[in-house]
Amino acid sequence: MKLYNTLYKGEDSLKKFIQEQEMRSAEAIFVQIFSGVIEETYCMHLASFIKEQLPHAKILGSTAGGVISEGIMYEHETVISFSLFDKTRIACDFFSFSSDDVLDRIERELITQDTKAMVIVSDGLISDAESFLKELYSRNSGLVIAGGRASDYNFEKTFVFNENETSENACIVCSFSGDALHANSDYMLKWTPVGQEMLVTKAKGSVLYEIDGMPVLDVYKKYLGDDIVKDLPSSCMPFPLIVHRDGVLVARDPISVVDDNKALKFAGLFEEGDVVRFSFANIEELTDNLEVVFNELNKIPVEGVYIYSCTARKALLQEKLISELNVLESLAPTAGFFTFGEYFSSGKIAELLNVTTTFLLLSENEKIDIKELRGSLKTEFDPIRKALTHLVKVTSKELENISTHDTLTQLYNRSEYLRVIKRKVKSAKRYGDTFGLILIDIDFFKSVNDTYGHDVGDLILRKFAQVLLHSVREDDFVARWGGEEFIIITGKIDEKGLKRLLEKLQSKIKAEDFAPLNELTASFGATLYHENDNYEDLFKRVDNALYKAKESGRDCFVIV
Repeated sequence: MKLYNTLYKGEDSLKKFIQEQEMRSAEAIFVQIFSGVIEETYCMHLASFIKEQLPHAKILGSTAGGVISEGIMYEHETVISFSLFDKTRIACDFFSFSSDDVLDRIERELITQDTKAMVIVSDGLISDAESFLKELYSRNSGLVIAGGRASDYNFEKTFVFNENETSENACIVCSFSGDALHANSDYMLKWTPVGQEMLVTKAKGSVLYEIDGMPVLDVYKKYLGDDIVKDLPSSCMPFPLIVHRDGVLVARDPISVVDDNKALKFAGLFEEGDVVRFSFANIEELTDNLEVVFNELNKIPVEGVYIYSCTARKALLQEKLISELNVLESLAPTAGFFTFGEYFSSGKIAELLNVTTTFLLLSENEKIDIKELRGSLKTEFDPIRKALTHLVKVTSKELENISTHDTLTQLYNRSEYLRVIKRKVKSAKRYGDTFGLILIDIDFFKSVNDTYGHDVGDLILRKFAQVLLHSVREDDFVARWGGEEFIIITGKIDEKGLKRLLEKLQSKIKAEDFAPLNELTASFGATLYHENDNYEDLFKRVDNALYKAKESGRDCFVIV
């Protein structure tokens, strides 16, 4: 694979560039046109000219609120990227979202058994890009998906195009297939959640109406101030909302104020029940860890890098973004554009990201050539602002620990349990996973306080909490429910696994020295998540199981 970029300066210079790189002899050519000129006639003419010069090229075009070529950012320019493949098949087509069979056509026309990756560009303002992405990935999990939503400079008009058509409500999808192809994707965010977790209480698609039962604009006013609200949406770019989506931090920035100034429309979707927090740029980590990122990526075969970064990230970081681009350019030639949302897939999930730099690493050669990091990563920041960032970060962690943990046992508290169980149920509904819930009560604990005093009782509770914590698996969640009751949310588990965990907990408790007590036992109620359960259903069931365990003589467990 070889990747060549050029800034468009006219047909003569472009024709000469194509000739000098001997592109016509390539087996397969993938052309990406990222146009900072938001004019349909201009874009279509350019795509048609390239098709005339390279009849077998597959062309993908998008408007862009900024472009990237060889590690450099440009405004109001058009970059043309040519990827030449020797062992990879490329399939590419234009799909209007007004059609009902987009997904079926993509699978039929573009995906084969050896398809490794997809690049998708879609319009940036009209289509429901996130739902499209999730459905496509659910039907083709394992594919590496990258790309982004078209952008412009003022949120007025975006479109995608090739040599035949253009649309403000469509996507272009290109697939890359072949046994020799290596495809990997990753992303950089470095925005730090700050403040308390909040619950989305009213949302419809990409429009957010209420958070914690409060109108969304009032929430922004409360936490960011009156001046921020006056200039929405551009004023709040530095403070995107962060949503946790199965291990991926997803940032969300609004793109417009809608519904008579009562709601905010975002570049991605929200669901009622989503847990969100405001976030800020973590200046300490923006450049401090880039060398670590480079060293990890240097272990992957790379011959070309496609970059899809957010316009909000460019606006916020400006020239400081060069350090990120430099890391990628040090690996291999790069090309890309600034988007209104970045397509990303990892493991079992696919997400439309915001305020993020995503990238796709491609190679037809499995050999790993160790590269050297070019240039300097030392970006100068205002020391006062950097110190303030550190102060906010550390203080936020301390306050978060106070709000989420029980002060006596240092386990999570009931409030945090409620947040986690809601997310767990939501994830289970989405992916069909099964998890367990265990409610534990220390037997006859009142007699401990009555006999030995509350200081000894507190010591017993702390030791009991540590036994629970060290007996569960890494992905299990342990919280103090209140008093002498504790609750555990397990990771993925079946009934046999749940029984083994309960037996282990019993054994560990009996083996522990709870002096001055001769013996300490506990009763356990347990249940598994069932399809269509809500978190209240689960707790009622596990509470009933604990009641049955106590009625059965205590020092036992009941699974219902």
